[in-house]
Amino acid sequence: MDFTKLNLEFSNMQNMINKYNELQLEIKNRIKNNIKEISKYNTKIKNTKNILEKECYKMLVISLKNETTFLGKLIEEEDKNERESTITKTV
Repeated sequence: MDFTKLNLEFSNMQNMINKYNELQLEIKNRIKNNIKEISKYNTKIKNTKNILEKECYKMLVISLKNETTFLGKLIEEEDKNERESTITKTV
């Protein structure tokens, strides 16, 4: 019996899973970096006297918060889907 096609498909599935895990890790790292950046810019907002500079930092903080919220929802949705599929498999 020839298992080359099966082995090839299995290899493709493993590659897809690895890429998926790498993407999830990348998203989680991006969230951590955004939180650090938000903290840094909030400190700069407090310490600067220049009104224009403050407004620029505020816009950066808002955009980083929006991106972090979006990425967090992506991760939550994936975790939710993963839990549901695990429950379905066990039943």
